[in-house]
Amino acid sequence: MEIRKTTLFLETCFGETVAQAQMESAIPLPQGKTLERVLSQEAEVAVREVSCRDGAVVVTGTMTMKPTVESAERQPYAFEAAADFTHTIRMDGVTPEMSARVSAEIPACSLRREEGGLRMQATVQLRAAVFRSEQVPCITTLEDARDAELRTASLTIKKRMLLGAHSLHISETIETPRSVSVLKASAVPMINGLVKGTDGLLPQGELKLSVLFTEPDGGILREQYSVPFSDVISCEPGENASATATLNTLTVTIEEEGTATVDAALSIGVYGSVSDTQRILTDAYDAAGSFTCRSERVNALNYEAAWSQTTQINETVPVPSHMKDAYLPLYAALRPAVTNVSVENGRALIEGVLAATIVYRDDDGMKQSFTAELPLSFETEAKGTLPVVRVRAFDAQLSGSGRTVALSVTLSVEAEWYREIAFDCVPELLPGTPCETDCGMLVWFADPGETLFSVGKRFRVPTARVKACNPALADPIPEGTPVLLIRSNCR
Repeated sequence: MEIRKTTLFLETCFGETVAQAQMESAIPLPQGKTLERVLSQEAEVAVREVSCRDGAVVVTGTMTMKPTVESAERQPYAFEAAADFTHTIRMDGVTPEMSARVSAEIPACSLRREEGGLRMQATVQLRAAVFRSEQVPCITTLEDARDAELRTASLTIKKRMLLGAHSLHISETIETPRSVSVLKASAVPMINGLVKGTDGLLPQGELKLSVLFTEPDGGILREQYSVPFSDVISCEPGENASATATLNTLTVTIEEEGTATVDAALSIGVYGSVSDTQRILTDAYDAAGSFTCRSERVNALNYEAAWSQTTQINETVPVPSHMKDAYLPLYAALRPAVTNVSVENGRALIEGVLAATIVYRDDDGMKQSFTAELPLSFETEAKGTLPVVRVRAFDAQLSGSGRTVALSVTLSVEAEWYREIAFDCVPELLPGTPCETDCGMLVWFADPGETLFSVGKRFRVPTARVKACNPALADPIPEGTPVLLIRSNCR
């Protein structure tokens, strides 16, 4: 008898955890600048490196603050300040051989004035998923096995893989209001489609660009633009191909009155699922009882799909009672964060919070601002059991006056879906105990969960003979059902 084997390279989810890192730092003002009030702050966090150690996941990253403030002369200006951080997430059972994937968000952030500049306090939320890689040997089939009954199953494992990546530079000219200068700019790159071309895959999308301009009298104007882009990624189409875009750098420069140049650098990656299908042995026996199977229950992580959608939320935000009425809403700085993801009965509920700093002009012409935390909730079809979710906000519109401001925001919700699957395999055969059952006829009353195969294995009778003697039976056999067995050619 020839035993044929293979090795499965599997990844399993060891566990998930959420941790929070508290950050506090002084932020100096740019040289020669004064500070009267903070109008708004945008905060970003990027994870640079993740490593697993005994009992912990160590995360290093950078948090970037982008405050917009007003000087003592009532002139607005914006600047950036970055701070590196390292945080250790404790998790029992983690070993250096494991790998982790960490997403970072900022659910809370505040700035206050202090001598010489600002004091920043922020909470960075780290969501870590730890994975364990395993090599599982298993038998695929038995060749030339005499009087052997084999039970096999087809196993398909799908993994998410990077098919190709490219850096894209965008340079476009946009129209601007006259007699203005650029205060600050932000953008969200969106992939709208993925087309198969002769040289590979063509991601097509748009840069959702928001620019704050300052007027000579200190006023602020907000303009929104859509800058289209496309690229060519040399790769095979793959299965369930999808693309992601990350903004690396962005500058908006006034070239002449009425026009500005947008320069942006993007990193575009195309991902797809790669499937490996194997037929493996799940159980076996022979009439002589010369061997027995050592079976194992194995878990594996299976990539299901990438999914994305855009949704619009409309909220009426009250102006705090201690603040003056809003005369003219100027702009909103947005910071979405996911706080919980739950999957039940084929539906996924994604919950979070949207921190919206609203800047407006009051009746006296002064700029005022306040921050409101708005709850987020999305429900969608679950395409797996373990999603990795990211939410981004763009296209904010403000209207209204008085004691309320109407806020309309478009949100992009993206998710990668995974599912844990379990299967049985046979890593090896062990010596069996020769069957001494006498020849003849036997009636067996089925135990719970029994099948034609399990009854045949119990008494070393070929499954085909069990079926031939009991043509009305089908799997699973109801408990207590009489099963007729005829054993012949006994030794």
